Amino acid sequence: MNQRKHIKLKKAGVYLLTGSNEQRIAAPISFHAIGERMDRNKVVEIRFVNCDGERLSEQFDMGVINVRNLSTIADALGNKGYLWPTEGVSAAEILKVVVAKIPSRRFTFVGAPGWHGNAIVTPLRCYGGTKRIVIDPQSGAHLANYTKGPGSLEGWRKTVGSLAKQSTGLRLSIAAALAAPLLRPLSMDSFALNLFAPTSTGKSSLLCAAASVTGLNNEDGGLPKWSESESAIEQLAIGHRDGLLPLDESGDQDSKVEAHEKAKKLAFLFSRNRARTLDKTYQKKINLTVRDFRVIVLSTSEAALKTIAEAAGQPRIGGEEVRFIDVPVVEPGRVGVFDGVEVPSDRDPGEFGRMLADNLRRDAVTNQGFAMDAFLKRFMRDPDAALSRTKHHMSQFAAKISLRLGTGPDQRIGANFSLMYAAAALGIEYGILPWKKKETRVAIEKCMASALATIRSSPPPVHHALAAPTIKAAASRLRDLLDSLTLVPVKKGESCSDNEALRRQQADGFRVAQKTLVKPQAWKASDADKALLIGHHILQTQRKDVATLDRKIIGIPGKRRYYVIDEEKLAAVLAAGDD
Repeated sequence: MNQRKHIKLKKAGVYLLTGSNEQRIAAPISFHAIGERMDRNKVVEIRFVNCDGERLSEQFDMGVINVRNLSTIADALGNKGYLWPTEGVSAAEILKVVVAKIPSRRFTFVGAPGWHGNAIVTPLRCYGGTKRIVIDPQSGAHLANYTKGPGSLEGWRKTVGSLAKQSTGLRLSIAAALAAPLLRPLSMDSFALNLFAPTSTGKSSLLCAAASVTGLNNEDGGLPKWSESESAIEQLAIGHRDGLLPLDESGDQDSKVEAHEKAKKLAFLFSRNRARTLDKTYQKKINLTVRDFRVIVLSTSEAALKTIAEAAGQPRIGGEEVRFIDVPVVEPGRVGVFDGVEVPSDRDPGEFGRMLADNLRRDAVTNQGFAMDAFLKRFMRDPDAALSRTKHHMSQFAAKISLRLGTGPDQRIGANFSLMYAAAALGIEYGILPWKKKETRVAIEKCMASALATIRSSPPPVHHALAAPTIKAAASRLRDLLDSLTLVPVKKGESCSDNEALRRQQADGFRVAQKTLVKPQAWKASDADKALLIGHHILQTQRKDVATLDRKIIGIPGKRRYYVIDEEKLAAVLAAGDD
């Protein structure tokens, strides 16, 4: 006589009951909650444990719990590592039991991070509010990739936070990251800071440090790029909603005119606080449900955007200068952006500065994501009191600088710097930033004064305009760089051991046939040098606006972008005279 089989769900897993026998046939799985999208459509959340013991969850449109659609859930969870029984009971039979009981838990499904009602949500967690909020992973926006490193908040304080005490620009960058979530509750507009300094002074490390506050240092894809299209940057702003948006190297633009034109468009794009209107059908197709944003943008360049614009015969207009603010971040005689550092007598200043920048990047990745997490947890304990404290700090800063702010645009810039000081002051009070308020106020006030001086066409003598380089000089600089890099020979089609893969991952680049591939982080060339090298076909490109090419190297995950250099053409230019 056949005994009746019965499926039972327990915390320890899925069990098959046959008579008096009980057998575990699958890992834990449950119908956890029902969510609602912004368009009022419902979604379901299924939680499960995969083959590696990881507790995961997947969301589906609610229509999948219909019996005829259960295979959609089975396939998706199987692809995530959930092991269905191979015999006796089918996945569909288990899922019928899973979805039979409707859970009481509810959540809201949103299309972007940031403030939603009285709560703020990031890809890592939700802070405040009474309802659970989840970011739709299928959102049409380019969602920020928030990550927590293997380090700790204390590790961040002792490395990134501590070094910032010796760098005015570093204090400003970190303060900007903490200030971004405060724009919306203070009814302030988005704005951008362009940190400019000569090449090889460590300015890109300022972006890494700022990104470490929220956890945006993605080792695979890197930070968002200035060279992205305007529409892509618009979606990045939504994906970084109510947060920091770092844009790596405006020097990626090969033409100064193009850089100026793009800077002007971006200045007004950010200040709109909202993406352009799209066709509703297309918007639905790409699942773009959020269009507003508040962001603080950080970018870098070798020259002020003002200088680039004037060189192109198109001076910046007032509204642009207020929205996208040039800030010089080096001083003559200092160690790059580390203006408070004293160089040991037995060390070369340039080499010492590069070491500091390299260490800063490493520590920023290791200890990223902890500072903002701690900041928001503390802020959201009592948001009203925290906001009142923010306004108090802003008023204090404004009182100190009021005599310098003669015009409306000056006052608007002053308000932005007041906000950044206030956020840093909160971070100090919360025990996150290992700084003192007075020194921090002086540093941010100094940055503001330099920014205003740049706008007024009397910038402090941070650095002189560079003379137009020749192709011989550009080629010579490239040759010196290549000689200093660790370049690993790679033969096409040749297998790669684990040790060799590690060696390639740690290298600065590769020699493949007659071409040399250099990782972008290993070469920070000026836009002028790159333009000359591209014009002489030494630097290989396919698009005018991007100086790198994607190449697959065995042992390197994914398909990365590299500077592709023709060393034969490089040698020919060096052997000839100046052109």
